[in-house]
This record gives sequence, C-alpha cells and structure tokens, in this order.
Amino acid sequence: MESIFKMKLLQLFILFCFSTYCYAQGEANNWYFGERAGLNFNSGAVTRLVDGQLNTFEGCSTFSDKDGNLLFYSDGTTVWDRNHQIMPGGSGLRGDSSSTQSAMIIPKPGSSSEYYIFTVGARSSDNSGFHYYTIDISANGGNGAVVAGPIDLNENQAEFWSEKVAAVRSTECDAYWVVSFVQNQFVAYEVTSAGVASSPVKSDADFIAQDVRGYLKISPDGSKLAVAHTADSRLMLYDFNATTGRVTNKRDLPLNAPADKPYGVEFSSNGEMLYVHGYNDFFDNQDQAANDLAENHTSKLYQFDASLPSQSEIIASKVILDDRYLYRGALQLGPDHKIYRTLARSYFIGNNFLGVIESPNEKGTAANYVHNAVDLGTRKATQGLPPFIASIFSELEIRSSDNTERIITNQTINLCVGSSYTFIPEEVKGTPTYSWTHNDVEIFTGENLSLNNVNFNDSGRYELTIEVVDECNDVIIYEGRFLAKVFQPPSVAQNFIFEQCDIDVNPTDGVTLFNLTDKDDEIKGADKDFKVEYFDSLTDLDNNNPISNPTNHSASSSSTVYFKLTNPATGCYDTGELNLLVYPTSLDSYDAMFVCENNISTNPLYSSGSGTGSFDLERQRQNILDLFNSSDIEVGLYATIEDAQTSLNPLEGVIDMASQTVFVKITNANSSDCISVGKFDAVVNELPDLFYFEGTQILCVDNPIGNPQPHTIALDVTTNNTADSFQWFLNGSPISGATQAIWNANDEGIYTVEVSRNFPDGSTCMAHTSFEVQMSNPAVLTYDDLEIVDDSENNSITITNPNLGLGDYEFALNDINGPYQDTPYFEGILPGHHTIFIRDKFNCGISFFEVSLLGFPKFFTPNNDGYNDTWTILGLDPNFYATSKVHIFDRYGKLLVSIDPLNESWNGVYNGEILPSTDYWFSVELVDNLGTVRTRKGHFSLIRR
Repeated sequence: MESIFKMKLLQLFILFCFSTYCYAQGEANNWYFGERAGLNFNSGAVTRLVDGQLNTFEGCSTFSDKDGNLLFYSDGTTVWDRNHQIMPGGSGLRGDSSSTQSAMIIPKPGSSSEYYIFTVGARSSDNSGFHYYTIDISANGGNGAVVAGPIDLNENQAEFWSEKVAAVRSTECDAYWVVSFVQNQFVAYEVTSAGVASSPVKSDADFIAQDVRGYLKISPDGSKLAVAHTADSRLMLYDFNATTGRVTNKRDLPLNAPADKPYGVEFSSNGEMLYVHGYNDFFDNQDQAANDLAENHTSKLYQFDASLPSQSEIIASKVILDDRYLYRGALQLGPDHKIYRTLARSYFIGNNFLGVIESPNEKGTAANYVHNAVDLGTRKATQGLPPFIASIFSELEIRSSDNTERIITNQTINLCVGSSYTFIPEEVKGTPTYSWTHNDVEIFTGENLSLNNVNFNDSGRYELTIEVVDECNDVIIYEGRFLAKVFQPPSVAQNFIFEQCDIDVNPTDGVTLFNLTDKDDEIKGADKDFKVEYFDSLTDLDNNNPISNPTNHSASSSSTVYFKLTNPATGCYDTGELNLLVYPTSLDSYDAMFVCENNISTNPLYSSGSGTGSFDLERQRQNILDLFNSSDIEVGLYATIEDAQTSLNPLEGVIDMASQTVFVKITNANSSDCISVGKFDAVVNELPDLFYFEGTQILCVDNPIGNPQPHTIALDVTTNNTADSFQWFLNGSPISGATQAIWNANDEGIYTVEVSRNFPDGSTCMAHTSFEVQMSNPAVLTYDDLEIVDDSENNSITITNPNLGLGDYEFALNDINGPYQDTPYFEGILPGHHTIFIRDKFNCGISFFEVSLLGFPKFFTPNNDGYNDTWTILGLDPNFYATSKVHIFDRYGKLLVSIDPLNESWNGVYNGEILPSTDYWFSVELVDNLGTVRTRKGHFSLIRR
C-alpha cells in the first residue's frame, strides 16, 4: 500500500552563525594551547596544528581574521604573530601562564587593524591583576606589534584579582563587554570605537570568593554568565544584560563530591545547556609523585539545563556525562558548535587527546560525550583552552514546522525518497539576499528552498549565504550549511487485521482490550529493528500524536487504527491501517494443576509451608498444545484476564505461586490473532501444619542403681486431619508399628515423624518434624564418691565422682532450696552432721546424702549453762564408725576416764570430785565399718567460770 503520508511536507529552520564585521566565525578557527598544541577548523573538520610556540599549563588566547587566517596568539605574557615569532613589544605582559584565563583578545570596533589583549595574572606571581594592551596588526610589515600598555584596570585591587575574563558582543552597535571578577564583584568594561571605557560597570556577586581559580564564561546569546570558584566548591549561574553589562540573579549549582571543585565551564551554542568540569583538587606539597599519580585525581563532566526557570529545576536537571581519574580542565565551544575538553593527568602532566561533546544543545546523554576524540599527535593539551568572544558562536535553532524536532547547522540530516521538504531560514531583518548551493553549485536565490519528490541525486552538501546590512551599517553574513543523505523508506504492502477475543466483564458488547504491539513483528516483517507506532486517527498520525499506551488499547469491533513503520536509522517511514475485529468468546476449562506446597524451612529437622507451590507451566502449556495438535497456534498463560487480553506479563517456565486461576489465550502463531481463551485452576495442596519443638525433650528414668522402672514421654503431632498418616523414626530408622500421631518414647535419640496427607486429586504431600529426646535421672551418691577433710582449719567436702547419673547436676549444702552451685565442693564447714542435696537440672529429681565432719573441741565449760557443758567428739556418725573409744588423761598421764563418744561425754568430774581448770589430754581410737582404724591424740582445756 502506498504511504498515505509519504508526501508530508517537512519544514526545517536552518541555523546560522555570525561574527563581527562580516560576522562569520573565522575568528575562532585557529587554537593554540598546552604544550605547543593546536587545532584548525577552516576545512569544517578539525585538523591539528604543530607550528605553535606557546607552552602553558593553563591560560592562552588566539585570534584570527573573519576568513580564518591566523593573526596572533598569547599565553598572557608573550604574544606570537602569525609567523610564530614574538611580536615587537610582545614580551613581559602582565598575564601568567599559570592563570586560568590569562588573556582575552578583542578587536577594536571601527578599526581594521587594532586589537586589545586583556590579561589577568596569577595571585601567586608578581603579575596579579587586570590589564590591557593595544596591538596594531598593520605594524611590523603587517605582522603586528604591541604598541601600547599595560593599562591598569585594577582600581588598587590587583592582589585580590581573580584569574577570570570573558567577553561578549554588546547589544549596542560596534561594542563589546569584557567581564572579570574581583573578590565579590563583577566588573564589565565596555569596548567601543572610542576604546576601553575608563571605568567599569560593577555588579555585586552576592558571594565573597576565597579562591581566584576557575573559568568565567558568558553564553553566546549574551543572556547568561557562569563562574567557577574552584577551592570554594561553588559553581554559580547568573543573568547577564548585554545592554547594560549588569550581572544579576545568582543561582548556586552544587556538584557531587569528591569531584565538586568546578574549573572549566561552557555554554552550548544555543545558550541553554551549561557544562562544568569538576575535580577533587588533590595536592600533596610533600610528594610530587603523589600529585602525578592519576588515581589521586578524579573528575566529572556535568551538564545543567540553564534554560529552566528556577534554581531547583536547574539543579534537578544535573547529569553526569563522564566520571574518571583526571585532573581539572577547560571546556571551550568550537566553530563547529561542539565543546572541547582538556584531559590533563595532573598539573604537570598533560594529554595527547581532547574529549568532545558532540551535540551540546541536546539534553542528557544525547549530548554524546566522546572521550579521547581528538588526537593531538606528539603535542599535549594541559589544563587550558583559548577563550573567545562568546558571540562568535551564537546560533539560532533549526526546528521542524511542528516544533518537535531540533537540528543544528553543520549536522547531517536524513531525507526520504519520494518525500518533499521545505527548508526555511529564520527571518532576517532588512533586505537580505539569499544564495543556496548544492555541492558548491548555486541552485536557488530565494528565501525558502523546496525539494520535491526527493531522489538519491538530492543527497550532498547544502549551503545558504544570506547577506544584509544591519541597523549599525555593518554587513552581516549569515551562513548555514548541512549535509543531506537520502534513504529509501520502508514499504507497507498491505493492510493488517487484528482479531481479538472479547473476554472482559462484558464478553458480548464487541469492545475489548488490544495490545497493539502484538502486531509489531507481523508489520515489521524481516526488519525487526524497525519501529512501529499506532495512531487513533489520520489527524493524530499527521500531527505525530501516537497512542500513548498501545499495550492496553480499548477498541470496538470493525474499528481502525493507523500505524507508522519507521526505520530508526534514517527516520524514513511508511504508514498503513490495522483493522480491529472483536469476537464474543466464552472461557474454556482445562484440567487443573496440583502441586504440593513448597517447604521453605532451611532446617532439615522440620518442614514449613510457604503458601506457594512450584508449577511447571511449560508442561501444562504442552498439554494444551497437544489438545489442538497444530503447529500454527501459540498458547499464552496469564495471571489475570486483563493480561490475557493484552498478552502482557505472560507466565512462563516453573513459577512459584499461590493457588489461583490461570488464564489461557490461544493465538495464531503467525498473526497473534486470538483464537480462543480458557482457564485452569492451579492448586497448591498444603503441607500438614507441624510444629518444631526447639530444644530437648527430657525423659526422666529411675536411677540405674537398684531396679530401674521403664518410663516414657509422649511426643504429639496430632493434626486433626483424617487424611493424614504417620510414621515415626528413631535416629533415621523407622520404628515398627509407630504409625499414630502420638508416640511414647522410652529411649533417647532423634525422633522424626513423617506426616503424609492424601488429597482428592490422588496426590500426596508430606511434611516432617523432629524431637530430640534425652534421658536423665536423680543422682546417686555414696561415701566412695566423697573426699572429706575435717578436724582442720578449713573443713571441706568434695564429690570426686563426676558420674553420679545420666543428668546434669548442681549442688547445695544443708538446704534443699539452695542456693545451688555447679561445683561439687564445699569448704569452711563446721564439725557436725551435714546434708548434701544434688538437683538434676532437667528436673528429674533431687537426691540427698548425709555426712559428718569430726571435730575435737579445744575447751569445755561445765557450768550447767547449756553451752559446752561436756567434752566429746563432734560429728561422730555411728553409721560410719562401728566402734570408738576416747581416753582422757591429766597432765601427768593419769587416766581419768574412758568413754564411748557415740553415747557418752565427760563432765569434768573424776571419782565424784570436780577437777580444776587446766589442760587435759585425750587419745581417740575410731574403727570404721571396713575395719580401718583411725587414731587421734590431743589436748583441751577445762574452764570453770
């Protein structure tokens, strides 16, 4: 089918440049910078220059005539002529090669031979401050000489002056503004045919700068000014008035640390985009090697949309175009309207390449920054590039008639075979004359150039020259050029039909949703890189107003949408129609899918259901395909009816999901037309809900001494579901007959129960959980387990046997309620009878054992007061000692009495006579139940009071 819009008229505005006098931009066609590096733009392509003598770390300036012939260049201290010789008077200027912008060259209005060179020094040198010199290019045989200067412009502020200078054409006839900065003030000197103004226009910067470094730039249209204060980490955007020279409306634009120190700044040729080269300002005054190491320096290339109305919007527009290890560098707009960037490695080490922003007027990454784009050969760029009068680069925009497309002069545009185009230059005041050329042959002398029914012979270079005398009686030459390439557009050979099943809430109304993009592949055919756009009407197509959401387009049967098939590489397109048909459809039912619930537990001892199951939808898709037995259909599976209508978010592969209905769409494999729709239930059979008992279950048993009785502990996983069956395991081995929900465990180990649940669909899902059972019992203690120290300064009891039973035990003395301790050792015990309590930490019981500690009193006081009235052995246990005998003697060895200490004590009487207070001696013989004899001799005091 022939395109219904193939002959659409496309009107493009052509962008033009202008310069002083003839206002071409040849004045900026030669650049000298860095370590004897240079560029030339005269041919339209960038070529490198190797004849320059300038060698500078930073500032430089170059100027050529309107035809691009070099006049002279400078680093701010020396001026070289067009033959690369130092001009007479061209040495010792008060700029500095270490100044950011050491020089700016301005032609004197009204003169064909005089130029001014403005210099700014460096604060660190003796040449600080702002000065200018006069150059007469007609002197020295036409090679030029510095004939006047320096003229001091500092107003006694030289020591505070910045390293910044910029210039732009005034809106007044034959005048320029030269702008610099000092402390907190902008100073703008007007340059006219009368010379440099004796006093500047001053504007408060609303900021006191602590650092002099960083670039100052004015937009080519003279409406904006940007200034970088490097060490202050402040980038500021202002408005500039090219009529009054005033600077107003400060806006801070923050950068991203660590590359937040602005240095190079530049505007795009249309004045809308602002670019900034920020870096981290690394410097080590003790280690030059560290300063030269690239990895210590980091820089970013930023873009801001300076055309936006508010500061917040401009800040929000920030885009980082490049981020890498680099030192600081300049940004400079070129005659080709590209922006060039220096790529120094450090202050002292430059680079043999420049980076280039290819399309600076475009937003974001469309600006197309290319790193290492320009090869300087053996010469190197350092940190600076030559600044020019910003107006040299002023340009107007190229727009299509509908104002949706913007193209820049010097670019390549694509034309399409069979189409017609009209190129309309922007209106020029006065009485202009026009000359259009095609491949250097004049083809038209009118204003608007039309190309009708374009063919391949129309490709090539188009140039327009407009000449007019302006209100200042200056001859203005506007030049526009572009390169045209001609391409064959795509061809749409037929109309297309899209058949859709009506499966929404009202399946009989003939209205449903279409995913128009389902037709993309059929419309594209073999050219899958082509682009398809859809339109509701011919008017929308004519106005390039596509359907905003083609994946969810509601339409009725027998309606039509229109499409545009575009080759993105060329922009050429053809159009066609897509007829939409809607058919009432009922939902077919397919066999359900059943899966077990997924176990999400990472603990192998138990199962935990996730609420979802893993469905192999590819298997179900194949089952449905097998029902149709045709290779010409496709089966789409979807979670919602809306997704099925629009073929969006298809379900594929193995998917984890909860129980739900899955919708099936059967389509024609070749056309994507709907054949039928259906559904099936995806059912998740839930795992039995089991608890996991963290910790250990304790089985208390009798102490093994004696006749232990069997004990059990009930392990319960009752599920209250008659469809569940059970099997218990001990340490991984099945327990015979253990098939109930409760198992009475009588041994220790890991008990696991598997619970199987049978579902009506015939499937079985199994879960499991485990119990760790540990046996314990009360402790058993005998005398053999004890070590007793008595009759000492520190009586003690130690339980020496660590194996008192199956449990984990703790110990207390004389009080069943404790306190209990883990250590089986007691000390500082008084002689006498004591009870040891042993408690099982697993609560299987408390055991106790009675012990005696012997003690031999040092004295006794037989005064019948109830305290120490007799003397005997303390703590003597008849259950331990079978026999015992104590003999008491006076100091002369006379036996006074013999007593059985188990039943008797001595009251201090001998043969009825009360014996006096003095020391008496004793001899003890104790025989335990094993026949072991223990003897003890000593003395004690009888005290009467």
